[in-house]
Amino acid sequence: PGEAVSEAILIIAGVIMIGVLAGAIYLSISYIGSAMDASSLAGSQRLLTDVQIVFATNTTSTTLYAYLQNIGEEPVYNLQLGTLYFGLENQQQPIGYNSPAPSWTVNTQVLNPGSTATITITLSQPLVKGSYYTVMYVTQNGVQAEYTFQVV
Repeated sequence: PGEAVSEAILIIAGVIMIGVLAGAIYLSISYIGSAMDASSLAGSQRLLTDVQIVFATNTTSTTLYAYLQNIGEEPVYNLQLGTLYFGLENQQQPIGYNSPAPSWTVNTQVLNPGSTATITITLSQPLVKGSYYTVMYVTQNGVQAEYTFQVV
């Protein structure tokens, strides 16, 4: 009788251990599947996102406009959350959105396919005539567009 109770306890313990192990494996597979889904979604959004700066020019020595066009298949949301770089060619620095100069603002928050947004850049230092400047915009998902122009 004592051996039967001991065997029953070991069998119950074994079944519980198998259940715990199966649960842990299921949870791990579930996490991996969720991560793969998120990665796939981010990758597909990046493939369908494409922007280009079609033109940039200064209107004064401290103000310039850049025109950002969505040439992709998906809308680009929250343009203000992207990163804008500006400076002399090959010396661009990130500048803040809607902050003290140097700063930038945009006339829309959503850029639909085929649409163009106007980015206004306000500088703290005047542009140097004859120099080349580069504007680069990077979307939240890492798609970038740049444009180099000469100040005349």
